[in-house]
Amino acid sequence: MAGRMSFRGAEQSDSIPEGFTLSMALMDCLPVAFFCVGAGVLATRFDSALFRVGVALVVLAGALKVCWKLVLSLARRDVRFLNRQLRYLMPVGFALALASLAVDRAKWSPASVLTHVTAMPSLAFLVAGLAGMSLMGWFARNLDGRDAKANWREQAVNAISQLCIMLAIVL
Repeated sequence: MAGRMSFRGAEQSDSIPEGFTLSMALMDCLPVAFFCVGAGVLATRFDSALFRVGVALVVLAGALKVCWKLVLSLARRDVRFLNRQLRYLMPVGFALALASLAVDRAKWSPASVLTHVTAMPSLAFLVAGLAGMSLMGWFARNLDGRDAKANWREQAVNAISQLCIMLAIVL
């Protein structure tokens, strides 16, 4: 296939998306960091190995996406696996985390969670974060992830959304 070659087992392309800079890669670290903090707090409150595995997969997916942008910006290489894995690892991670709610249902209280998330200011942050995640879903369907301008929009919304969800959890 023209333009592609093997790079330590990962698909690689010679076409590098324009505008992917180090600052964009560093911006991409923010949502991953905010998710780590929020999920870490939840993992200390909810003693479930399945939940922790799910969260670890989501974090791994985000970290690999950050690595993709770092490789693009610093080495000018497109190791597509680092980007494409997101569509597999992240849904599996979230599915495991959600499944843990049923599997380990004796380890958490829906009433306690509802009381926490409906109290202010957690509720305001949660609503804002979920609205941002809905917008991220629209972005995923309608924007080109290899377009730098679209990527900046996605990352700004993602960072703000993850910050709000983290605040809803920790407050």
